[in-house]
Amino acid sequence: MHKKKYFTLLPPFLLLAIILAFTLPDDKKSFALLAMIAFWITYYVWIYIEKLIEKKND
Repeated sequence: MHKKKYFTLLPPFLLLAIILAFTLPDDKKSFALLAMIAFWITYYVWIYIEKLIEKKND
């Protein structure tokens, strides 16, 4: 597991999700979940790109 990447990305996305959960109207609160989905997408894309760069350098 890439803990440094995980703990670099988690706080801003978690903060965004919490802010969205408290500020959005009730019918739009599901967008807070999208912030956490965006976190996982960003995390895995970062790992994928890093592996591509590492493979290219070898």
